[in-house]
Amino acid sequence: MPTLLTAAIAFSLSQVALSLLLLARQPRWGLREQLFGLLMLAVVGYLLTPVLAGSNFHIVASTLQTAVPGMFWLFSASVFDDHFKLRYWQIGLVKFTVLMPLAGALLGLAGLELNWLFYTLPQGLEFCLLALTLWVVSQHWRTDLVESRRRLRIWFVGCNGSYLFILIFSREILFPGESWLATWEYIPPALLLLAINATLLQYREGLLFLRRSPSGSAATRRVESAGVDDSLVKGLQAHMEAASPWREMGLTIGQLAQQLDVPQYRLRLAINSGLGFRNFSDFLNSYRIAEAAARLRNPAETQLPVLTIAMDAGFRSLSSFNKAFKQAQGQTPTAWRKART
Repeated sequence: MPTLLTAAIAFSLSQVALSLLLLARQPRWGLREQLFGLLMLAVVGYLLTPVLAGSNFHIVASTLQTAVPGMFWLFSASVFDDHFKLRYWQIGLVKFTVLMPLAGALLGLAGLELNWLFYTLPQGLEFCLLALTLWVVSQHWRTDLVESRRRLRIWFVGCNGSYLFILIFSREILFPGESWLATWEYIPPALLLLAINATLLQYREGLLFLRRSPSGSAATRRVESAGVDDSLVKGLQAHMEAASPWREMGLTIGQLAQQLDVPQYRLRLAINSGLGFRNFSDFLNSYRIAEAAARLRNPAETQLPVLTIAMDAGFRSLSSFNKAFKQAQGQTPTAWRKART
C-alpha cells in the first residue's frame, strides 16, 4: 500500500482505539454508548478493508464498513433526540444495507440482473439514511437547550455527514475504481476521528454520552452550574404560573424570551441548568401535562373530550398529547382518566 494510505489508516485506527478507551470509562453502557461502540466497529471495518484486500477476512471488513451510514444515523439520533428509542424498522433498514451486499458477494451476483437488488438499492438506502440523520438533527435544533450540544450539531453531523455523503457518491457514482480515491478517501476520517476524540475529552459528561441524573422530577430538580441567573429562574417560574404562556400552541423559546425581555441564550441556560430540562418541548409539556392531568381527574369534567383538554393545554394534536402524556405518566390519557374517576 502507498505510504500515505498506510499512515492515514494507522493514525485513524489509533484514534478509534482512543475513542473506545474513552467509551470504556463510562460507568454504564446505555443504548447511546452501545451504538457508538458499533459505529466504531463499523469504522474499523472501513479502515481495514484495503489492508485485508485479497485475504479471507476481506469480506468481513467490507461487510462491517457498509454499516457505517446506518450506525451513524442511529447514533446521531440517540445523541440529539432526548426521547430516542430503537425501533425494529430502524434495525431492519440498517440490516438491509449490510446483509444484501454480503449476500450478493457470497452468491457471486455482482454484474448480474439482480445487481440492483443486492447492490444498487442498498447504496441508495445509505443516502436516505444520511438524509434521515440531517432531518433528525435539524428537527430538534430550535428546542435544544444544551448549548454545547447545539454547537456539536453543526460540525458533528455537518462534517461527518457531508463526508459520508461525498465519499459514497464519489466512490459509487463519480469515480468508481479510481486509484487516487482509494488513498485520499482515508485522509478525512483521520481528522474527523481526531475531532471526535477532542469532543469526548472536552465534553465527556452529558454530551455524546449522557450521565445518569438522580431520580426526581426534572421540573423541581436544580442542576448546579456556574452562570445561572437565579432571579431569571424565579421570574420564569412566576411567569409560567401566572400568565400560562404554555397554553399557546407552537410557542417558541424566542417568543418566551421576548415575553421575559431576555436574550434566548440566557433563557436556555436558565431552563437547562436552572431547572434541569434538556429541550424546550419537555419544559412546556411539564406544565401542559400537569394541567391536563388535573382536568382529567376532575369529576366535573368527566364528560369533556380528551381532545378538548389537550387543545386547551397547548398541544397541536391528540397524537402528540397521547405520546407526551404516556411518556410522563406511563399510561394513555384515556386509561389514566378511567383509573382515577
